[in-house]
Amino acid sequence: MTREMVMMGLLVAWVTMTSFFAVSPDAWGQWDRFMRILVLVFVTPMLLFGQVKIAWVLVITVLSLGFYGFKGGLFAIQTGGQYHVLGPAGTFLGGNTYIGMAMLMVLPLMLVMARAFYHRWIDLGVPFLVRFYMPISWGFYATFWLTAIAILATHSRGAFVGVLVVAPLIFLHMQRKGLIVATALLLVLGVGVTAPDKLVDQWRTIVEYEQDASAMQRVQSWGAYWNMAVERPITGMGFRAHWMGYDWYAQYTNFDGGWGIAFSPHSIYFQMLGQHGFGGLAVYILLMVFTIMTLNRVRVVAKRRPGKMWLSESAWALQVGIIGFLVAGTFLDMAYFNLTYGLIALAIILRRELDENDGSVPIKATVDKGPNNGPSLRFPDFVVKS
Repeated sequence: MTREMVMMGLLVAWVTMTSFFAVSPDAWGQWDRFMRILVLVFVTPMLLFGQVKIAWVLVITVLSLGFYGFKGGLFAIQTGGQYHVLGPAGTFLGGNTYIGMAMLMVLPLMLVMARAFYHRWIDLGVPFLVRFYMPISWGFYATFWLTAIAILATHSRGAFVGVLVVAPLIFLHMQRKGLIVATALLLVLGVGVTAPDKLVDQWRTIVEYEQDASAMQRVQSWGAYWNMAVERPITGMGFRAHWMGYDWYAQYTNFDGGWGIAFSPHSIYFQMLGQHGFGGLAVYILLMVFTIMTLNRVRVVAKRRPGKMWLSESAWALQVGIIGFLVAGTFLDMAYFNLTYGLIALAIILRRELDENDGSVPIKATVDKGPNNGPSLRFPDFVVKS
């Protein structure tokens, strides 16, 4: 039971309450889907204990999304970045936006896994694999760089904004910064590598948003969801309020630019605000803030403990991934994104792993002779390993 678990419980209670007052009869369908995600968050920390199990989950998470990053990066290089990198159709990673966000969130973890295998910080419980740790590390490094290319090649403006924040944090954490800068200068000045025209056009719309219909639809949606929250500040409109149709939704918009209406909130913050009111948004933000604070504590404390570098590095990766999500989420309606809650569950697990392996071990009771030469039990306190 951590503060993150408490906030998760409050989130469950709050969205259940708003579903009772939802304007859409289809709200319970989204509630059911969201609850399935949250149930896994509550259950997962009960099942994962010890470095071996946690390490396998981290590796599988990286490999699952690294598969799309690896082939997406190769595709972008092959086509010169002129086409979108898309996720698997019919899944929560479908399209360019969701896969871009997912790869952005796992990108720091890819770097950490590469370093963990290189320095042999982690143990997968399979002695046979130890001899292959070095080539496995190279594979993770290759996946990291190809995924970085694939994120840009999704042409997702939200993911690009997230990259602007995540990239400096990753760079500061990397080794051989001089080599990286020299390589980048060689590619740009020597080889003449430049950003694809279609990618530059997408980036330009972030600055010149008033001239882009899609960008202005976001501004329009933010205003509409704000007005919904003002009208119903406690309960909001509930899940799937935008399913009420054009006439209902249009009454909350502040302007009509002649390009039609985008019913999507286009922001995790306005999504929570319009659907669950100011209270729902507050619970959501506190959950994210507490998670980041917990990961920061794990990162700092574990770094000072021998043999716990893998724990510190993993906490850093999850922390940067969630920060990237919160930044990119300003422009994306992904408040119920599965992967986000998976990272929160991992944060809870890492905190427990740190607290339950804090370097102290109990010592068995010893038998001393009492004043009358009878046995007397003595129970010393915990002692800390040097």
